[in-house]
Amino acid sequence: MAFRSLLRFLWSKSIIRNMLFSYLGINLILLFLLGLVSIRDSTSTLTKEIIASRYKVMEQAARGINFNVEEAKRPLVQFASHSSVIALMNPNSAITLEERIQHERSIAELSKGVTALQSLISDVLMLGTNGYVNNLDNRKSLQWDYPFREQEWYLKAVSASTNRGFIPLFLHQQNYYTQTMISKFNSQTFSIALPVKGYSQQVIGTVIANLDLQKVNDLFELSATDQDGENIFMIDGQNTVIVHPDAARIGGSIRFEGIEAIHAAESGSFVSTIEGQERLVVYHPTSIKGLRLVSTVPMSEIHAQAGPLKATLAGLLYLCLLLNTLISIIITIRISRPFSRLLVTIDKLGEESLYVVPKNYKYRELNLIGNKFKELVGRIEQLVKQNYVSQIALQDAQLKTLESQINPHFLFNTLQLLQTEIVCGNTDDSNHMVLSLSGLLRYSMKRDEERVELAAEIQNAKDYLYIINKKYDDGIRITFDVEDAALLRSGTVKLMLQPIIENAIVHAFRENPQSACIRIKVAAVRRGLCISVSDNGVGMTKERRQWLTRRLTAAGDSTGSIGLNNVDRRIKLTFGPAYGLRVRSRHLEGTTVYIVLPGLS
Repeated sequence: MAFRSLLRFLWSKSIIRNMLFSYLGINLILLFLLGLVSIRDSTSTLTKEIIASRYKVMEQAARGINFNVEEAKRPLVQFASHSSVIALMNPNSAITLEERIQHERSIAELSKGVTALQSLISDVLMLGTNGYVNNLDNRKSLQWDYPFREQEWYLKAVSASTNRGFIPLFLHQQNYYTQTMISKFNSQTFSIALPVKGYSQQVIGTVIANLDLQKVNDLFELSATDQDGENIFMIDGQNTVIVHPDAARIGGSIRFEGIEAIHAAESGSFVSTIEGQERLVVYHPTSIKGLRLVSTVPMSEIHAQAGPLKATLAGLLYLCLLLNTLISIIITIRISRPFSRLLVTIDKLGEESLYVVPKNYKYRELNLIGNKFKELVGRIEQLVKQNYVSQIALQDAQLKTLESQINPHFLFNTLQLLQTEIVCGNTDDSNHMVLSLSGLLRYSMKRDEERVELAAEIQNAKDYLYIINKKYDDGIRITFDVEDAALLRSGTVKLMLQPIIENAIVHAFRENPQSACIRIKVAAVRRGLCISVSDNGVGMTKERRQWLTRRLTAAGDSTGSIGLNNVDRRIKLTFGPAYGLRVRSRHLEGTTVYIVLPGLS
């Protein structure tokens, strides 16, 4: 029975069936393509990881070499600037035997410090153009008759410009030591030279630091060792091996296809055949011009590491294809059952409807949803209208409640002020105050008028301002500017200006008006009518103004008093969202509230 239901479901034309076949088909295709691409690119991905790893290792090795080379330069500066070295190399100075001995002692003391502190330096040669020769052990290990001044590396060191600093001499043969120096005799060394200048800044010799290549190799102990065919070495601009884990290769030349690219770019990688084996070549610069760090990794090792990864990816691909098929079927069955129940429920919603427009949406589910949608829209529209009427009634009730309330504190202060005026015998002011107060009470208690003329609203504002101004001994200068008297016949909402004026007195003047001014202006604008209430109070900061603007534009926000927000909402409910309040203010320069209303209808 279940099998028949499944066949009937798969055979019938429905959205659920199309969703199953579309989702499953597209998902399987994408998953299969992703698996194939992942398997194909596994070697490339592994190669990129190895390149990134080699870069890190070579960068660390380069930093170690750069640091130690910089340390090796310090004794060269000490020797080249030492007065005894300059005196003994100067071809134009005649010194006595006693002075020579004193200079030699001074150089020997300096040599002891270099021997004790500079572990990377195997020896320092001091060679003058006048034939002066010395080293760290005071010439004991040197051949006395060796022709230093005929060597190519010596000529390179002393023929440099006077403005040139350290000179890398790269590799040369140490055949100038005696045979008793087994560790140095006829071995290769890497040298750095610094010209020695006389008092007239001419080159009179050079000091050369020979670096111990074995100790340089020790810097590669963690990064340049041979592991599974991987190695890191250093070459110069002539492709001569300077540093190599295999000491027998130092001094030899290396050639392979693409080696020119190593010197043409700062860093990079390529695949080349070296000694009959395909290898990945990664290169990186050093701080010494012309020297490059090179790492080679056999591609056979990369392919060997990628093999298990490909097998694992293939297994995961097959497993994912199977799981995706099963999960798609399960999810489809789980969705179809509540979807069918939902269709039955929707079908019952229109039982009370008298008219249904039949439409063919091709699929059974969409036909049912389409037939019921029109019914739901009609009901929703009816509910929206009812809700709108309820909201208007609620707003009207809230407004009438607010209108019926007069601030007891304001009424108490007014009566107290009136008593003071009567006691003082100010009959005119007392009479005016009674009339203004009665006008305020009469205006606020008229509940049958939802909309009033602007003239009545301005008169209410004048009554309110008269009482408030008496409270502050006429300290507020009040001006009314009406551009056209016909504008006063425009309709507006009740109690619109009084909250704005009260807000200006409380916040702008902080209930202490001094040289205060309030100006109310009525003018016609393109949209209708604009009433501006301006003061010269403390104004608002940018943050406070932005907060107030958000309060005015927030939908559904309300306050518990007749404030700016309440006035703005009542205007929008009465005349539409295009009208309401706008606030402009600058700190310490005053505030202006603009009220936009429709014009004469």
